[in-house]
Amino acid sequence: MRSILTILILIIISGCGDSDDPKILFEQGKYEKAFALWSPLANAGDSLAQNYMGIHYYLGLGKKRNYKSAKQWFEKAAGNGFADAQYNLGVMYENGQAVKADYVAAYMWFYLANKNGNRNAAKRMQSMGDDHKLFPNQMNRAIELSKEFDR
Repeated sequence: MRSILTILILIIISGCGDSDDPKILFEQGKYEKAFALWSPLANAGDSLAQNYMGIHYYLGLGKKRNYKSAKQWFEKAAGNGFADAQYNLGVMYENGQAVKADYVAAYMWFYLANKNGNRNAAKRMQSMGDDHKLFPNQMNRAIELSKEFDR
């Protein structure tokens, strides 16, 4: 009797092994399946899903690397005030990926990301200042521009 119960428990547990949570699948490296699950959520306006769609395209995980598509997804989530997407968009502007490098725009997105809780954005802003990528008046201009996107 005990062995039958053990077998039943193992069958139940083994059936629970594959998650339908796209974040868990992403973390497990199951990028194609995660992408398929993120896609309808992102198209429905979910900012977390939009950011993950951008990450898939940015890094080429489960999809061919495509900075233009990454930027489009990051913009959707960033426009909704999603801090991680704002940070990711700032990286793209700083590095000139799918856009002409624009340090004022990068700083603006990092400023918003920092304001909305992204822990890495302040370091990135500090680094831009330390590396003399921007003058103080340009930083102030970026902060002024951020008011257009502030939610």
